[in-house]
Amino acid sequence: MKIIIDTSVIIDHTRANKGVLLRLISSGVQIYIPMVVISELWAGVSMNDKNNEKKIEKLIERFIEVDLSKESAKNAGKLLRNNKLMGTIDAIIAATALGLGAQVATSNQRHFSKIKNLKLYE
Repeated sequence: MKIIIDTSVIIDHTRANKGVLLRLISSGVQIYIPMVVISELWAGVSMNDKNNEKKIEKLIERFIEVDLSKESAKNAGKLLRNNKLMGTIDAIIAATALGLGAQVATSNQRHFSKIKNLKLYE
């Protein structure tokens, strides 16, 4: 099974809600992290603390980094066109997951729940 990890799951993990991420890691599934998630993590308030930065850096080393392909970029644009309430980063994460045939692990399921054919990790 392939899993695309959303920023929210990593942030939850740093705030003591470790359940989802620990379950994924211990299950041995392939966990992918889009570059846009890494960017979002480094932009966030969770990175104001150097200790937190080191913890997150060590954590994401366990994941398979995935760049945005041209096809996924086009599909993200289509998702944005068809869903005006969706944010660009969520569209990129969803399009990447669809391109890989992966499920999305997220704490913000409502952000992704209306996307046709996208499976969410529960």
